[in-house]
Amino acid sequence: MAPTLHVLISCSNPSSRLMQVSVIAEGRGDGVCEFTFPRWVPGSYLMREPFQHVRDLRVCDESGKELSWKRNGINGIIVSGRSPSKTVVLHYDLLCADLTVRSNHLDSTHLHLMPPFTWFLPKRGCVWADNEVGGHRSVVEENQVGVTMHLPSKWIPATQLPPVEVSWLNHLGEGGQTPAGCTTHHFVAKNRDELLDGIVEANATPSDTIEINGIPHHLKLWDSGGASIDSDAVERIQEAIRLIAEESHRLFGVPDIPDYTTVLQLTSGSRGGLEHLRSQTSMVPRKALWVGQKDGWRDLVSLLSHEYMHLWNVKDLRPKKYLNYDLDTEQTTDLLWWFEGGTSWLGDVICVRSGVWSEDDYRIDFKRKMTRHLRGDGNSKQTLAESSHEAWIHLYRPNPHATEHRISYYNEGELALFCLDAEIRRRSKGNSGLELLFAELWKKHNRNSPSPGVGEVEIFAALHATEGGSRLSGMLRTLIHEKGRPPVNEAMKTFGLMLTSGKKENDDDDFKVDESKGIPPQGWLGLRLTGKSGLLKIGAFEIPSPMRNIAQIGDEIVAVSGQRVHTTKDVKEYLKGKVGDEVEIALARQGRMFSIRVEVVEEPQLAVTIKGKGNHLWRSLICSPDV
Repeated sequence: MAPTLHVLISCSNPSSRLMQVSVIAEGRGDGVCEFTFPRWVPGSYLMREPFQHVRDLRVCDESGKELSWKRNGINGIIVSGRSPSKTVVLHYDLLCADLTVRSNHLDSTHLHLMPPFTWFLPKRGCVWADNEVGGHRSVVEENQVGVTMHLPSKWIPATQLPPVEVSWLNHLGEGGQTPAGCTTHHFVAKNRDELLDGIVEANATPSDTIEINGIPHHLKLWDSGGASIDSDAVERIQEAIRLIAEESHRLFGVPDIPDYTTVLQLTSGSRGGLEHLRSQTSMVPRKALWVGQKDGWRDLVSLLSHEYMHLWNVKDLRPKKYLNYDLDTEQTTDLLWWFEGGTSWLGDVICVRSGVWSEDDYRIDFKRKMTRHLRGDGNSKQTLAESSHEAWIHLYRPNPHATEHRISYYNEGELALFCLDAEIRRRSKGNSGLELLFAELWKKHNRNSPSPGVGEVEIFAALHATEGGSRLSGMLRTLIHEKGRPPVNEAMKTFGLMLTSGKKENDDDDFKVDESKGIPPQGWLGLRLTGKSGLLKIGAFEIPSPMRNIAQIGDEIVAVSGQRVHTTKDVKEYLKGKVGDEVEIALARQGRMFSIRVEVVEEPQLAVTIKGKGNHLWRSLICSPDV
């Protein structure tokens, strides 16, 4: 049966950054026809209002005759019932200039298409909309959408959408014709979910495909500056994807999917990732692929693993409220500590178990997370459940004082679940772990199960049924609903480890940090400084900064005790050996100069370095069950 909703894009002049878009809704009823433009993107909890990029919207019938319509609310239109037609066609141009994983980007070298940033969807007044509402549609039922793309002939699209040979657009006349210099590609989305997650990366570079447990895994690369990508780097990425996928399949089983697509975009500095039903877009600095860039590579494979874990945790196992996304309004959930923080925990466990990370990599990255954790004080002000619920107003709207009163459900959720996992392993004597809870929840409550979706009740029930977890409901409830830091030190003891500052230990531990002797203590003011246009300014205060109440965000640091400073390094070098001294700091604020005096304190020694070789419980965490 042919779809009753068709969407189309044309990139006949990609250098303009403008994409020509059409939405064709057939089977119109007798009354009004309403369309809305999505306001947010699944997996990114902020009202981004992509309608702002729409230009020159016009509405017509199947013959091209203009129909009467009006704006409705902030993101919708209503086609008048006094303008009857069999079909409603929307035509508009769309600016595609934002280079992020969650938006459209078009230039002379590529297209990254994000469906929620691209197409109006019918809400009422046509067959497709009636099927969405009247049938109480589930996320696995069919309500097809035909997708057509006119792309420059040298571009090869990569998408999870299955291609089809048939064109449904012959009746559109000019709109269905292939522009000069373009090739037309046809796809079909099974339903709304498949459409919304049907990202496309189109460029001249062919996808590189490997088969993992019978599933084709496609890698589509694009460099934002046009830099060439070494074939050895491609092989290295594919080997990492293979190892991550194989280790994931050991836990969850081989997924029942036709293929999986990884879009990897390389930039000068931007970073991000966004998951989709059977694909991901990840973005990292291109230097992550350079030889010797250990930190960048560690971050890249962690990102790939995190987004791959979302294949199960978020896309197939979902919060009940997200079984059917309403992209017209905010949809809050208190469970992002599980679906993002938990995915971070699991993704990095998969990294070390699969071998794409060494144990040292895991320890180094844990140090980064603990440093971020201890430099803020949000745990005393906000719970994990509150952090999840308030994602719409906090996480994607950072401010310089944020670490004083809020936490990240990514970082703090991961640390909390690290603690829960340690206790599960202790009580089960290493026979069980948190990863088995993830697998069991997915098995019982995936989208195709008799009981799809989870709330807190289902998570607690599954924990109770997990070996070692039957009496841990109280611990988990405390971790997510009470303020305070998670008991990471106790968890480390369970694993036969400890956290240290890495400065005073002197033993034969394999993972000790080299000591530096004879260096005067580093003075500290608790400032995060930013340098721009030759000005050194206060960007944020760390906890507990002695300058918190006597300076302001945005103040320019001009001099320290008469010594002109231009960089963070200048300030740090001057403060070395000044612990206990009072220094005069010259500041500039709103065009006026003034001075303050402050006592220099010693830089806090944060216990963030993992020390020790660990016991059998530690090995059960970081080693694959097959090892």
